[in-house]
Amino acid sequence: MEKLEVTKTLKIDFNLNPIEEIKKKIFFPNSSINKIKLREKPAFFYKFNFKTVFNYLEETEEVISEVYVFNSKPIKGDLSSYIVLDAKIPLSEIPDTKNAYFVAKEEVKKRIQKKTNEISLRLRLNLKKEKEKIEKKFKVETKDFHKKLEEITENLMKFAKSGNMEKIAEEKKFIDSLKEQSNFQALEKDKLHEIQLESQKHFLNVENKLENLTAIYYPIFVFTIDVNAQPLKKSFTVELNPISNNVTGISCESCSNKVKEIIICSTGHAVCKNCSLICESCSKVYCKKCLKNNCEICSKKICKNCGVRCFRCSKLVCKNHTRVDKLTGRYYCINCSKRCERCGEMKDPFNFKISKKTNAEICETCYRKEMQGKVLEGVFES
Repeated sequence: MEKLEVTKTLKIDFNLNPIEEIKKKIFFPNSSINKIKLREKPAFFYKFNFKTVFNYLEETEEVISEVYVFNSKPIKGDLSSYIVLDAKIPLSEIPDTKNAYFVAKEEVKKRIQKKTNEISLRLRLNLKKEKEKIEKKFKVETKDFHKKLEEITENLMKFAKSGNMEKIAEEKKFIDSLKEQSNFQALEKDKLHEIQLESQKHFLNVENKLENLTAIYYPIFVFTIDVNAQPLKKSFTVELNPISNNVTGISCESCSNKVKEIIICSTGHAVCKNCSLICESCSKVYCKKCLKNNCEICSKKICKNCGVRCFRCSKLVCKNHTRVDKLTGRYYCINCSKRCERCGEMKDPFNFKISKKTNAEICETCYRKEMQGKVLEGVFES
């Protein structure tokens, strides 16, 4: 592997006000920003300059590639849209470039693949032609040998039919002599050697060499944002990457999605707009985790502070559909409380008694008043 040494360092000068920029990108609809603290975190991306050399058939071609690697991914573009300054950054402060180098090298391979395929195709077609020439050349040289061999074969067939063993023996000696004279095996060996040399000449050698490596410094802006959502206070740590223009660090505590609009629920959770709900009884803001109850009479979404259990049927109901008995302090839903025909109020149905005067069911309070009145009548009479 080439020596990975940064040959140049640059710095991008962003002409922006970070605090004003972050205010444009994140919003707190039901709270207000109290304070923003800013600090910078160093970050780098890299520019690799590669020289690709194609060697084949005693020819050499060169291709220069410029590859930018940002967040371990190759990116398109250049630095022309930025204000770039020379920077003297100690090499010890620059992160390890090995991973970025391998990413850049793979990108170069992709970029030169088309040219590599074109040259490889030309070489294969040319090698095929050269092989055909070699085959033709050796075919001419062995033509006489094959012609004589055919004649001898015909003679052997004739002598075999006639059973002339003496002539057959002479023809076999002639074949051996012919083989020695033509040295057919040596010719075949020479042919294979020439084809092998031609194949080596048509081999494509591709070399990617790193010419220089530039480290480009830029700041990531880190904000600590304190917000007030009366009576709650909450703090967020947010990062703004001016290269990608992305804001990170805040996610919905209900659905876990990254968000730019943050709503603070009444219990302190930071949630997105889709996960925020309103209690239909007190109108306070809650998230899906906190607002899980529904009134079992009217189906309204209600928070835990607005939900009341009926003492009689145990249903959870909103305050609009409950009545409290002043005597016992117990809560009843409107279906389980009973209206006193004397005072007209909804009361504990277990505390109704029969009126001595009207023989009707009346609440405990009205019954006591009736009894007290009866006692007083007797006192005045005496």
